[in-house]
Amino acid sequence: MARKRVTQAEEWQAWAKRYDIDGGIRNFESGLTLKVFLGALFVGLLMMPGSLYLTFVSGEAGAAAASWVAVILFTELSRRSFTTATRQELYMLLGLTGAAVGSGTQYRNFIWYAYFINTPQAASYEIADKIPWWVCPPPDSIAIAERTLLHMDWFWPILVYVVFKLLGTVRHISAGYLLFRLTADLERLPYPMAPIAAQGATALAETTGRGETWKWRIFSIGSMAGLIWGFIYIGVPSLTGLMMSEPIQILKIPFIDFTQAIEGFAPAGLFALRTDFSQIITGFVMPFPVVMSEFITATFSQLFLNPLLYKQGVLVQWKSGMDVRQAGLVNGLDFWISYGMGKSFSIAIIGLATSIPMVIKLREKKQEQSGQRGTLDPPPGRGDFPLWLMAILWLFGMGIYVYIVHKFMVPNFPLTFLLGFAFLYTPLNSYVTARTFGVLGKDLFDIPYIHEMTFILSRYEEVDIWFVHLPDEDYGRGTQHWRVLELTGTTFTSNIAGQLLIMPILIVAGILVMHFIWQIAPIPSAQYPFANMMWPINATMECINKTALRDGNSQMLQAIRGDYVSTGFTSSLAIYGVLWIAKMPSMWFYGIIAGIGNDPGIILPRLIGAVIGRFYMIKRFGLKRWFMFNPVLAAGFTCGVGLTGMAVVAISLVSKAVIVKPF
Repeated sequence: MARKRVTQAEEWQAWAKRYDIDGGIRNFESGLTLKVFLGALFVGLLMMPGSLYLTFVSGEAGAAAASWVAVILFTELSRRSFTTATRQELYMLLGLTGAAVGSGTQYRNFIWYAYFINTPQAASYEIADKIPWWVCPPPDSIAIAERTLLHMDWFWPILVYVVFKLLGTVRHISAGYLLFRLTADLERLPYPMAPIAAQGATALAETTGRGETWKWRIFSIGSMAGLIWGFIYIGVPSLTGLMMSEPIQILKIPFIDFTQAIEGFAPAGLFALRTDFSQIITGFVMPFPVVMSEFITATFSQLFLNPLLYKQGVLVQWKSGMDVRQAGLVNGLDFWISYGMGKSFSIAIIGLATSIPMVIKLREKKQEQSGQRGTLDPPPGRGDFPLWLMAILWLFGMGIYVYIVHKFMVPNFPLTFLLGFAFLYTPLNSYVTARTFGVLGKDLFDIPYIHEMTFILSRYEEVDIWFVHLPDEDYGRGTQHWRVLELTGTTFTSNIAGQLLIMPILIVAGILVMHFIWQIAPIPSAQYPFANMMWPINATMECINKTALRDGNSQMLQAIRGDYVSTGFTSSLAIYGVLWIAKMPSMWFYGIIAGIGNDPGIILPRLIGAVIGRFYMIKRFGLKRWFMFNPVLAAGFTCGVGLTGMAVVAISLVSKAVIVKPF
């Protein structure tokens, strides 16, 4: 019997229905209330100093965990005050608290460059006197000597940052919304990871009511599993590290390297088993065809293709005895970086080729039911905006940004390159990322060394261009947030209002908190072990990167080879063509090209989860019930791990604060 051809729209729609446990029927409500706004500010500002302090002490901030702690605290207060909390309020609280906790890190670069400008590395590489005025004050500034951000010497760097942040917010909101309408409403991509956050808020919201449903029970099971796993994977190494010189790791973090063990029969192959088995939960949620095909092609790449490329003289830098990090680096420079660029170009071409016919079809025949997925007509009450308005806002935000950069920051840098990044590369790259998030729930490709290639082509030799954030932005990641808003029934207008209201408060609060932490002790210093260990190394690496093109010879640029790029592009298109002729689901294509060149050990835990879900859980609970359970289970697991992380952070802070004095 001949296989029936299924369009991508029909395929993604079928998966979207599985993940949307409410059946696509929901009432949209505002999630922005006074108690949510005040709660986010209170918890966020309370946790911000500790989170920022930890970035310098241990390199980990814990902002994600803090958000879940805030939500649980909010739900418990609601229960004890005999009020209810809606899932719209809880999801809004998640987002606003996360933004508040992480807001202090937005000024971390100021402290970094205040340190970097006076380092011996910056002086020896002749960079110190070339750092622009809009990055930090000069090396002899009183503000740097006194370690204060509350000084007029910081006026221009902070003003430039604030202006760019406002323009960036306009661009990310408008462009993210436009891409969401295209990928979720029109192309019907399922966004398989979005229900995790959505159903986590839903489950917690039910605890404030009179009755509890299956969602809270499943969430509790996931939370307990997360607590246990978090204690094993995070708690034991962290707590033993406080008492011993060498922490105890029950499982080696972050992977167990078998690369040297397989080099006898697979030279240049990679295999490092990822020990973060929380990926098993992710495998429950991901589409099975994607995970299975990804693992198969990854195994083929490392056990068969890499040895073949080595024997053919393509992977010339690999040497026996290299670990997974060294082998992965040299293999990437020799072949896989260029091949991956070709794959990313094929994703863009295929995405455009499949979406344009749908646009044409919409023009020919208007769908009967307004608000049905697969049309650009939004559902009623969602809080949508005119597409033309969002397009104008993006053009305004990007246009003003390019003007400021070209007029005041790097006036001698060719304007053509800035316009190309802003209005050609950024939309194309964002669309590719939006599609991969809609299919895989993660970013898949990134074109490496694109800045270096741009600078060498422009023949611009000044160092100041390295300090400019070029307009090569990626809005695709933000599309998943809009999908979660839809799943929770939160109006888009309330989400935007919450972001705009909390932004000025966090801008001021972030400066004050960073100023306070800088006043405690110099950064880096013994008071901040992570910064004390890593910042000198990072200063050397920054000097190497920023001077890599002075002589016109860079190993990074030499790694980009046109023949390997074209190989990645044509082979990816060929794979898609074969699957299209065979009438296979396009999910197999995305899994296949995601796995090519990847490490199968990284994918293996996710495959275990996918296999358990496909061949045991579905038989045990049924297809519909399992697809209802697994997003809630994953959300609970994330919460449990987050709670363990926050507990470990608290104990670590207390232990650092204790001063032992001899009698």
